[in-house]
Amino acid sequence: MSLWFESLSLCLYDSGEDLESRAKCIFSHLSMAVPRSWWERALLTNDIPSSYVRIIHDLRKELLNLPELGGEIQFGLLVALAFASDHAGKNEPGLDAVDGQYPIEEYQDEARKILLARPELGHLGRLIDEMGKCSA
Repeated sequence: MSLWFESLSLCLYDSGEDLESRAKCIFSHLSMAVPRSWWERALLTNDIPSSYVRIIHDLRKELLNLPELGGEIQFGLLVALAFASDHAGKNEPGLDAVDGQYPIEEYQDEARKILLARPELGHLGRLIDEMGKCSA
């Protein structure tokens, strides 16, 4: 098990049944360098390993439990979070803080900005959606 996945698992465990804490945990972990490396490679190869597709589908399913998300979150937004560090100021803490210190809306707003600037990430999101449908 990777350190990233272990950290995510522990964060979710520590969050217990608190849906907002669980969502912040997921968003902060998707904003880290590990998922970014997945998506950078996928952009180069136009191929996404099925293990990453399963992880992102499971995390999205978890996020859909949060009423504030209105039962909808696109895979492209989840992919875009990995590129949030590109938009952070030099002296600003990033969205990848493990303690999930940012409001959920801030993660979503940042991901939307990134998707506007990088539509190819939306394409990856659509691929993930299609791959998930094929494996279901």
